[in-house]
Amino acid sequence: MIQRNTQRHNLSRRSFLQLSSAATAGAVLAACAPVGSDMAGGDMADDMPDQLEAEITVWHQDWDGMNRILAWATEAFAEVEPGVTVNTQPIGYGDLLAKLLPSIAAGNEGDINYHYTDWVVATDVSQVFLEITDLAGGRNALEERFFPAAFTAVNAPEGKAYYYPYISGLSDCVLVLNTDHFSEAGGDWTQWSDLGAVIDDCLKVRQIDDDGNMTHAAWTLTGMLGLFPQTLMYQLGGAPYDVETATFTYNSEAGIAALQFMHDIIYEHRLFDWDFIDNVWQDMANGILSMEGMGSWTYSVLANQFPLNLEAVPMPSHPDAVERILCPSHIGSWALSRRLRDDSDMLNASIAFIDMIMSTEGQLQAMEFYSGSLMSPAVYADPRIEDTKYGAVSKKCALGVWPHARYAGHHVANPAPAWREAERALTGEISIQEAAENIDAEMQGLEDTALERLNA
Repeated sequence: MIQRNTQRHNLSRRSFLQLSSAATAGAVLAACAPVGSDMAGGDMADDMPDQLEAEITVWHQDWDGMNRILAWATEAFAEVEPGVTVNTQPIGYGDLLAKLLPSIAAGNEGDINYHYTDWVVATDVSQVFLEITDLAGGRNALEERFFPAAFTAVNAPEGKAYYYPYISGLSDCVLVLNTDHFSEAGGDWTQWSDLGAVIDDCLKVRQIDDDGNMTHAAWTLTGMLGLFPQTLMYQLGGAPYDVETATFTYNSEAGIAALQFMHDIIYEHRLFDWDFIDNVWQDMANGILSMEGMGSWTYSVLANQFPLNLEAVPMPSHPDAVERILCPSHIGSWALSRRLRDDSDMLNASIAFIDMIMSTEGQLQAMEFYSGSLMSPAVYADPRIEDTKYGAVSKKCALGVWPHARYAGHHVANPAPAWREAERALTGEISIQEAAENIDAEMQGLEDTALERLNA
């Protein structure tokens, strides 16, 4: 783990608040850096009392990495805010998803709430979380502090922000490959100019015996049936969703071409067989699968469990792409309860605690066990990122994806039933044309329901 800078012990409470305020306003600062003489303090720090007295509750996803981050943040925060008690409540992913919105409606959610942005795309987010725009120094400051695309994941009143973007697995936007397999076959992932070059090298890696049976798969599309088609549609000049008319357009030239491209990977190029791939993790570990595209987060999952030589590569574009656009997964974020509007001490304490989590040093902690993307470009500019276990991988992938990221802008929180139609086409159960029609129908029904509720 990153060793905490001993200068942190010398930070006064006022200095910490000044530093946090400046970071929130977009300054590129490490949380452990000494406060210079020109740091007179931002408005948020000056508005806070000399000593906060509050007790706050943090709801967060229960996974080992997050638990370690929160343990570090809680201990470090106690040094600068001894009057604030922080109660962290780890909650499993499914349970947190199931209880967050009902708890918000009942008014008994946490003061700080971890969530994924797709959980709230079907809601009026202004009625779910506290607006943070002015608290964070304005929209421009937020877009300097975070990748701007992060604030397009959820439809919100123009210029307003309601969450602090934290991490993303970059699902369907990053290829994770076994470098030994590609090197031995004469492939070179550093020269992948587009997906055509990827396929050419995968054909060198894939192995089929004399009886036509696959003995080694090159690239599986397992887990890539939702966002990858959207990426291809955008690159081919189309779009999965028309924001102005609120209609889905998979049954279009670009939509059919996107699904056909994926179909060809399986059946024309035969880079994998569905009945050959059993479990992506185990197949990668056993050396019978060379690459998967489920996101940069999988790099650390594989590296932590298996002795593999791996590389992660931002997804190259379609050979006929007219524009480089990538559709990443939704973002793990922190949000404040709307109840905090009525309690300035709890509000100030909650903002300060989020700033501790989101500090440069706090985010560097995550790079010791997580290879997904952080959402703060300033962290990647810190030279210490290269000294963390997964920082270099995370940096390469994040900087290769977020400048090209686009969210479709629809209001469907659970598109899984529609994505099942893509799976049916790619397993040969139905035609691509039928799948495109079914995806449109399924997504449109969900979208219309969400809009009807929002407009009621």
